[in-house]
Amino acid sequence: MRPKAIDLFAGPGGLSLGLEEAGFDIVGAIEWDEAAGNTYRTNFDHPSLQNDITEFGPSEFREFLERTSRLERGEGVSLVAGGPPCPGFSLMGRSKISDLIKKGEYGDSKEYRHRFIDDPRNELFREFVKYVEEFQPHYFLMENVSGMTSYLLDEDPIVDVICSSFKGYNVKWRVLDASEFGVPQYRKRIFFLGHREGTIEPTFPEPTHNDSSY
Repeated sequence: MRPKAIDLFAGPGGLSLGLEEAGFDIVGAIEWDEAAGNTYRTNFDHPSLQNDITEFGPSEFREFLERTSRLERGEGVSLVAGGPPCPGFSLMGRSKISDLIKKGEYGDSKEYRHRFIDDPRNELFREFVKYVEEFQPHYFLMENVSGMTSYLLDEDPIVDVICSSFKGYNVKWRVLDASEFGVPQYRKRIFFLGHREGTIEPTFPEPTHNDSSY
């Protein structure tokens, strides 16, 4: 039997495709953007809901999956996966905001700092945490922009804040570059891997390519 998984902030389905090829049965997904969600539903047979995850809670998603017989009542999943969009952590996003500040279109740097911290998009990872708490998967996989590694939240590194948010899980993270795994593009992303205490610890893949491989 294939292990079951859900995909949050699913986009058009790239992560779901990789998980299916790795042997997972995706029982459901959530994506807020209509265009991305329509693409997802074209590519996959399992249900993908177009919902704002800040308003559509994990208990509601569970109820939907049980009602549609994707999960048995009270059943968990093996994996919760997803990539919460946090544009504020993006180096490109910071550069864009800094340019607006210089033009006098975004306020001063102090205001920028407060608006940056208060931007709700920067804390969407907390919604991901809520789904992990509800479904209690054996593992979770969360990815985001690599610029997150240089950001502080209340004077603490955001990566440490994220790792400590998952109670009952051992969490580690690493920045991976897609070009080191056969993708013809330099694209760095940060990946958080969590496993519930008492389960086998997952490992990050070792690079398969370098510049001389192309």
